[in-house]
Amino acid sequence: MHNSVGFIGSGNIASAIIAGAIKSGYIMPNKIYIYDLDVAKSEKLSIYGINVCETTKQLLDNCQFVFLTVKPQVYGAVLNEIKPFITAEKCLVDVGAGVTIKFVKDTIGFDCKVIRVMPNTPLMYSMGATALVKELPVSDDEFEFIKGFFDANGITCVVKEDLIDAITGVSGSSPAFIFRFAREMIRAAVDNSMPADDAKKMVLQTILGSVIMMQQSELSLDELIKMVASPNGTTEAGLKSMDETNFDGAVYNAVDSAVKRSHELKR
Repeated sequence: MHNSVGFIGSGNIASAIIAGAIKSGYIMPNKIYIYDLDVAKSEKLSIYGINVCETTKQLLDNCQFVFLTVKPQVYGAVLNEIKPFITAEKCLVDVGAGVTIKFVKDTIGFDCKVIRVMPNTPLMYSMGATALVKELPVSDDEFEFIKGFFDANGITCVVKEDLIDAITGVSGSSPAFIFRFAREMIRAAVDNSMPADDAKKMVLQTILGSVIMMQQSELSLDELIKMVASPNGTTEAGLKSMDETNFDGAVYNAVDSAVKRSHELKR
């Protein structure tokens, strides 16, 4: 059972974590168990050679670590179902937005081991940005073992739990904001007679190249903006339009609203 890992729920996040960990060689497939009420969903992941369980008890009997990769609104029901099988040796991995460590421990009924994780959807392509929270009685070795799953799928950041709401807005929700930005760039290009395929290719490469510049350049973001914007040029015209429509405020408010909503959902 040592270092065997179970997943209750087989949605996108579970699929991403499992695929990334196996492809990177971080864990052998026979060490992974999965359970979902929808058997067809969990069986899709059997292509990786993992074990598909018929009950949560079967999963808990075989696993030391258990990822709770279900929707936040069903966390209470799932925790109540599995709490008869949770011992002091088990370690739960809480991936639910707004689901606090305290909520998990209170529902289970004792000071059990819980690691809280806030991943994002680029994890599906091994480009995730994942925040993790460690609290006692989780040991350093147990925490590092779980952190390794996310190191294999992108970058990780270890934070205090009171920062998770901010992380939710900054990295958890923000891929949708970036996708929307890209969508509108593509739409503007198409409206200006570019073929849709070419527009998408050019926009996505531009975003990717800009990210690499931000990562590798020693210049500040304001300096990078000035590098592109020559006086009275095309970029300056676009930046002025952004100012007129309060683009900066819209981006700030989108992230801030996501942070506040995460706080509202906390339990």
